[in-house]
Amino acid sequence: MRIIKYFILVALAFLSLNANSSCYDIYKTEAKGDMRIDKAIFVLIDETTSFNQSLQEQILKNSVKHIGAGNYIYVAKFSAFIGNHYNEKVFDFKLDKPLDEKQRYNERKDSLKKIDKCMKDQVGFVKNQTVKSIQESFLKPDENIAKSDIFYALEDFGKNVISQIEADEKIVILASDLLENSTISSFYSKGTVRLIDMKKELQTVEKNNLFSDFGNSSLYVIGAGIVTGENSKTYRDPKILMSLKSFWEQYFKNSNANLIEFGQPSLKNEIR
Repeated sequence: MRIIKYFILVALAFLSLNANSSCYDIYKTEAKGDMRIDKAIFVLIDETTSFNQSLQEQILKNSVKHIGAGNYIYVAKFSAFIGNHYNEKVFDFKLDKPLDEKQRYNERKDSLKKIDKCMKDQVGFVKNQTVKSIQESFLKPDENIAKSDIFYALEDFGKNVISQIEADEKIVILASDLLENSTISSFYSKGTVRLIDMKKELQTVEKNNLFSDFGNSSLYVIGAGIVTGENSKTYRDPKILMSLKSFWEQYFKNSNANLIEFGQPSLKNEIR
């Protein structure tokens, strides 16, 4: 892909230093940048959803654009507990913040030069690893995962990861068809997507304690309602798509998330 080629060379310099360290730790400076996270970006990839090239590019582009000094990126994948598939963090990294003017004044010039270059290389490395991690999380062409534990995955990542991170702003990019297919509930009937009874499904989620906590994040969905295979050729009733959207709008509201856009399947606007 064009995106990954763009970042490979700039990432190599940082890889040669220490991929898991802060630039301040690498060069052992007394001064360190502010540790507060400005923006935390969480990218959750549903391994059971087959995204076409256009949607993959949209997921990658909107994930990478927010990687910069002082931000935090977290990439994870989920599907169902089948074989080697489970809720899994694939990559995360907290990027350094620059020193303020007073700190720079008191730091040696040769150290500043090294720190500035390291931080530039760090951004390139994180962008490269983010693209690689997301690409490796997409459903493989020869794979077919029958079940999809979306409720459980969102409850898990929300309560145990997203709500626990302190940041000035949180953005969740959820790449999924959002078609639950588990022992808790199934949004399918006779092999096709069914009309969702919002009240009934919300009661099921509550009964099983599966509402999440997204820590007041801004949330964007890419891929909602995607159907692949033979069923992709059949007509999809707008009423069914609207029922799917209505259910998830209320689910996210109950799970402390601000749903900004519900891509069915693509976003109409870039994430800001």
